[in-house]
Amino acid sequence: MDIIKKLSDFAGNANNQWRQYLHCGNSLKNNNNAMRKIPYILFIAIMVFSCSTPLSKESYLKKFEAFTAKVSDKGESYSKKDWIKATERYEKFSGEWYEKFKDDFTWQEKLKITGLKTKFQYYRVLYQSTAAIKDLLNALNIKDIKEKIQYYINHNMENDLSQLYNEAIKAGGAAEKAVMEILKELQVNIEELKK
Repeated sequence: MDIIKKLSDFAGNANNQWRQYLHCGNSLKNNNNAMRKIPYILFIAIMVFSCSTPLSKESYLKKFEAFTAKVSDKGESYSKKDWIKATERYEKFSGEWYEKFKDDFTWQEKLKITGLKTKFQYYRVLYQSTAAIKDLLNALNIKDIKEKIQYYINHNMENDLSQLYNEAIKAGGAAEKAVMEILKELQVNIEELKK
């Protein structure tokens, strides 16, 4: 009921301000136009307020579910600013709004809420760490690293594999078997290494 009182006070104040404005010598036509706008302004204020704040435990659960679904679907493309906003909204769900309805929740609903909290945290860590890794890779000179790997493959790798093969043969047993399996997985021509 506190919300309705706030909206009523808002509407009353807006109406008084319009009346003061209209009585300052404006024409009757302007008065009627201004008075017609008040219900629209009030309607927009109510819609904005009701869309952002849950008014019941049911709307809290629906909005929290929709919020976590949106994060799981679109979180990968969130910017840092988007994540700040999402985290602020999550804190509302897990803090202020949860406290408002916590005594009304059944144990099943509390369990569901815990799942939604966990889901949000999971996706936040997943997507933010993925973004951090992408940033790191972009900061590194990938082309340079690729060129070095290719140079190693073309010039030094065969010698190293040959040496590894020979050492494994000398060691025998499990070492030889393990190295042979690795070389087969890498599709290395073992006959070339014997030379």
